[in-house]
Amino acid sequence: MNKFYYLFLAALLLIIFFLLKSIFFGENNYSKRNSLLEESNTHQNTNDSLRKENEILEFEIKNAQDSNDHIENFARENLNLTYPDEEFISFKDEEKDE
Repeated sequence: MNKFYYLFLAALLLIIFFLLKSIFFGENNYSKRNSLLEESNTHQNTNDSLRKENEILEFEIKNAQDSNDHIENFARENLNLTYPDEEFISFKDEEKDE
């Protein structure tokens, strides 16, 4: 009985040793887990900021679709369009050499 008890205890300690080795030094150890958690947090922050930008862009798109003033401003500023009785004046930026 005494021999069996020591054999069982040795096997149990061996199993505990291999489990602890796996937890701390194995393929999926604690340091890898911590780095994955940090990476997950950075991705979550990136996703949150992108979600906010998407909400702003959706608001601008809805505003542009519902407003004729926005369309008129876009045509004037980006496409250089004017009404027939208006004149369009363009200024050139000259670089001064010193």
